Amino acid sequence: NRVPTMPTVVQRQLSTKKKMPVMTEEHLRSRLDDFQDLFTEARLCIEDAEDAMETTYFDEEAETAKDAVNTACAAYTEIIEELLGGDGDQERANLVRRSNGLKVEQLKGEIELTLKGGH
Repeated sequence: NRVPTMPTVVQRQLSTKKKMPVMTEEHLRSRLDDFQDLFTEARLCIEDAEDAMETTYFDEEAETAKDAVNTACAAYTEIIEELLGGDGDQERANLVRRSNGLKVEQLKGEIELTLKGGH
């Protein structure tokens, strides 16, 4: 009984993994709409935190804003990962990055400023 070498084991695991189905345009549009809603909610939460600056409510509002930003960023990342999964749709993943990547960076920058007391 010969023990399979590591490459053989890895090849077998890779060949038995199920490929993720390609994301349909309708599904992608739905996921991007959800992301847009999360982005808008995160922006509103950041504004609420900024409005609460130097009040007793700031910590709670800042935590809510941070959670909202993390949720929006996670949704964006999941969309990209889903597009790159399976056969890998690099073209559509890049399109999503170009149209939404700056929004994600904007949220990260705004929450960081807010948490540091800037703005």
